[in-house]
Amino acid sequence: MPVYRCSLPEGRLSADQKQQIASEITEIHCALTNGTPRKFVHVVFDEARPGATFAGGEPSTASKIVGLIRAGRTQETRSELVRRLTDMWASVTGQDKAEILVAVHEVRPQDVMEWGELLPEDGQEASWVAEHDLGRFGVDATR
Repeated sequence: MPVYRCSLPEGRLSADQKQQIASEITEIHCALTNGTPRKFVHVVFDEARPGATFAGGEPSTASKIVGLIRAGRTQETRSELVRRLTDMWASVTGQDKAEILVAVHEVRPQDVMEWGELLPEDGQEASWVAEHDLGRFGVDATR
């Protein structure tokens, strides 16, 4: 379920950098949430033309990652997620951390449907995957 939208100036990233960022967001999210199946992690890149983004009323070249994650994560987990995503983006892109905004928003699992089923509560992923036979789609709650 997590959906990470990465907003950035057009042309800032190569296809290889996008692939690396998508892989690293998946790794970071799964490492911190213990049980989220990798196939649940969605990453979307939104590229803005020059003059299409602003901060404080002025044109901005900042990059943003806004994540929708399942509710129930601890404050410590959410803060670590934000820190790691910021560090990763800076490392992959070379962009200064002062030009990166990262935010996460929580969504109740009963308000999300994926793979044709309402999502389970945090910690119930493995039994949920088995109950709904999601292995047939390549969903694995063990990694």
